[in-house]
Amino acid sequence: MIKERLGSDLDAVVYRLFPFVRSLPFHPDTLTLFGAAVSLFAACAFADDRSFLAGLLLMVAGFFDLVDGVVARQQGVSSSAGAFFDSSIDRLSDLVIFGGIAVGQAGAGDATNTALVMWALTASVMTSYTRASAEKRLHTLKVGLIERGERFGVLILGALTGFVMTAVVLIAIGATITSVQRVLAGRRLLNELDATGVDPTREEAASGG
Repeated sequence: MIKERLGSDLDAVVYRLFPFVRSLPFHPDTLTLFGAAVSLFAACAFADDRSFLAGLLLMVAGFFDLVDGVVARQQGVSSSAGAFFDSSIDRLSDLVIFGGIAVGQAGAGDATNTALVMWALTASVMTSYTRASAEKRLHTLKVGLIERGERFGVLILGALTGFVMTAVVLIAIGATITSVQRVLAGRRLLNELDATGVDPTREEAASGG
């Protein structure tokens, strides 16, 4: 939701915060892979119960996730294939990060916390899946309480402050609510599309709604 709220202003915000992004010599896909690699190191830090280090690494991974699309537009190579690659790697990073937290909790012998991490992981994947599935026929499905940016922010804050499991529970609850919202909204919108032959989300986009 953060990226969607900023919309076309996202590039300007990134350039204002990180002016050196304009001169980055890397292809956007390379930046995406850099982010995934840093996420792997963060997962290892979580597994080793080094949450503060994990939080710092997540901030670096979040930077790459933020700027890869900006760089793609700047270089004139933005494409559906690039967006697909970015989205796929994002899902992989999510799985790896929560997997690292789960390994850490399981290694500590805490079955309850391990189960909570698996809940957060499942709910996070579902938020992405429900949107992607609906958007096979709908122009867009923007509803939902939190998206990846918000989940990332909560997890970073929890890691840096030592409240990793509090962050995990908040993510699990928020992502579950988002998944339910998307299932209900997607079903309603797809029923409307089947009944009328008109994509209601395209009408909303055209009217600015």
